[in-house]
Amino acid sequence: MAKTPIVQFVMGRSTRAFGIDDKMADAMHELARSPFPALPVVDRDGRVAGVLSEKDCLRTVCQWSYEGISGGTVGDHMSALDVRITPEMDLLTAARAFLECNFSYLPVTEDDRLVGFIHRHEVLKGIDRWATAIDRERELRLKTTSGHDRPSAIQHMQKIAASHTREQLAQLFKKR
Repeated sequence: MAKTPIVQFVMGRSTRAFGIDDKMADAMHELARSPFPALPVVDRDGRVAGVLSEKDCLRTVCQWSYEGISGGTVGDHMSALDVRITPEMDLLTAARAFLECNFSYLPVTEDDRLVGFIHRHEVLKGIDRWATAIDRERELRLKTTSGHDRPSAIQHMQKIAASHTREQLAQLFKKR
C-alpha cells in the first residue's frame, strides 16, 4: 500500500523569518506585503521562538489605536508556538498539529532551526493525493485478481448444480 507521505515532500523551502528584536512596525509593514499569512520568529540563536501572524498584527494595531500605545518588538506581539512540524513527520501527524492550533501556516523545523514552512492546504492536498494512490492500488489489485481466487456462494451453488441431475437437485432443495 502507498506509504503515508511526509512533510518534506509538500513543504515550502523559504526560510524567511522575523527576528525577535525586530521593530513591530517594520514587521507589520513587511507581513502586509508578504504572500504569507504568518512568518516565523527566530531568537538571537536562530531557533524558532514563535510566529507573527496577520491576526497578531491586527491585534497590535487595535491595541495601538485604542490604548494609544505603540512600538515594541516582534517578540512582544508574536504568538507562541505550541506545536512543532518536522520534515520527517507524516502528513497525518501534521494534520493533527494543525488541529491543535489556530494557524493555517506553520514553520517546519529541524532541531528548532527553521528549514521551511507548510500550509494547512498543502497538508490536505498531500493527503488527497495519498488517498487517490491508495484507491488506484486497490482497483488494480481487484482487476488483477481472477475470479477463481475469490470464491463466492453463487459459484459454489453453480458447481453443485452442474454436477447433479434435476432429481438430485430437487432432493437437495426439498423442504423438510
